[in-house]
Amino acid sequence: MEIDPDNLVIAGLEEAEERNAARQQEADKKAEAIEANDDCGDACKI
Repeated sequence: MEIDPDNLVIAGLEEAEERNAARQQEADKKAEAIEANDDCGDACKI
């Protein structure tokens, strides 16, 4: 079995991009939740 280093790098890059996209979506959701909590102003302090 022969390993093609060029193909290996491309496949690894695609996988990394998919993982990064998923992590970015999770981070965006968390940021939106934090912003939503901050929108209540003084009502949150009661």
